Amino acid sequence: MTETTPPAAAPMIVIGAGIVGVMTALELQRRGKPVLLVDREGPAAGCSYGNGGAIGPNTCTPFAMPGILRRIPKWYLDPDGPVTVSPSWALRSVPWILRWILGSREAAATASARGMRFLHAGCLDAYRAALGPELAAGLLREDGYLYLYEGDQQGRGELAAAAIRETLGVPSEVLDAGRIRELEPDLAGIFRRGLKLPGNGHTVNPKRLVDTLCGIFQRGGGRFLRSEVLGFELRDGRVVALRTGDGQVAAGGVALCAGIGSGGLAAELGARLPLVAERGYHVVFGESDVRLNHKIMNGTRGFGATGMEMGLQVTGTVELDSPGSAPNWRRAEALARGARQMFRAGALGPVSSRWMGNRPSLPDSLPVIDRAPRAANAVLAFGHSHWGLSGAPRTGVLAADLLAGREAPPELRPFRASRF
Repeated sequence: MTETTPPAAAPMIVIGAGIVGVMTALELQRRGKPVLLVDREGPAAGCSYGNGGAIGPNTCTPFAMPGILRRIPKWYLDPDGPVTVSPSWALRSVPWILRWILGSREAAATASARGMRFLHAGCLDAYRAALGPELAAGLLREDGYLYLYEGDQQGRGELAAAAIRETLGVPSEVLDAGRIRELEPDLAGIFRRGLKLPGNGHTVNPKRLVDTLCGIFQRGGGRFLRSEVLGFELRDGRVVALRTGDGQVAAGGVALCAGIGSGGLAAELGARLPLVAERGYHVVFGESDVRLNHKIMNGTRGFGATGMEMGLQVTGTVELDSPGSAPNWRRAEALARGARQMFRAGALGPVSSRWMGNRPSLPDSLPVIDRAPRAANAVLAFGHSHWGLSGAPRTGVLAADLLAGREAPPELRPFRASRF
């Protein structure tokens, strides 16, 4: 397939049909642009399929926080820890880990938190507007998050996170063991303290959310092409066409939203970025007597639990490894064991499914949202790490603004590609 559409009539092309790409395509369509969405697999084939479903307008704590330095040696030694580095990737990980350490300094972590606060603001309302009342009611919940801890002592990272939330005006409620039992009766009695973050929500099925939004896009006249993007045809500092596995496709503009698959394409557009795969796992207990009233994060062990329409989903941990490496299902088994300790005895049946995905991550926990250095009509919008669902709505608006030639607002400075 080769399209010879005149440049003036060529569509805006969004590369990547995860949640960031779909929300960007919808925003461009809302502005009256012809839009082509391209993905080599289909909607929600990557992390948008198996993530923990978090949609958090009040989520603003980056992964790199003060106190992380002393935990790093364990990442290389404990294969079952909340964060681990694959032996095959250990040497290659060092430059990225050093950037992560720099990002964990108090000033840097606070700057990242401000960026997250800006990017995530209004995300639940944006999904409600895109879906309409009926679809939103079936897909979204706004119950708040609980962060729970098994020990009494607050670590340096926790104290820093509390200070950031106070500075940025994020509401929270401190919980003791009795209040935790009152809010979530199906938990085991292992949690000594916790924190409730109201105003946050989740989707009951990340893939169905993306599929539904993609359906809205297509019913509105948007086109979808399942094909691999191999590169770009550039002329006079602009992308004029995509090279795909099915031939060339004329392009009026490009938004690169392909998650972990964005690195090589971004380099062709002039941006070489320290994008890595923070590989995450999930297990689903399809048969469970657990009924959760909130989305829960076990802050001691680094994983979360969410009531989904397919069952109880337990998601989390970080594994630094090459994106193409075979899944380490030992990580999923560790999640399942941790979940059984987290809930009352006998509440969980057998694991009904498991999954591994590559979170596209940059060292400061912020994505890149910027014009491409080599192409005036191309925008980079990827690297959302653990927070793709929360950041996607505003990312789509910002990407569309940049493609329209609007001046970038000051709040977009932390997301520039040149920061690395």
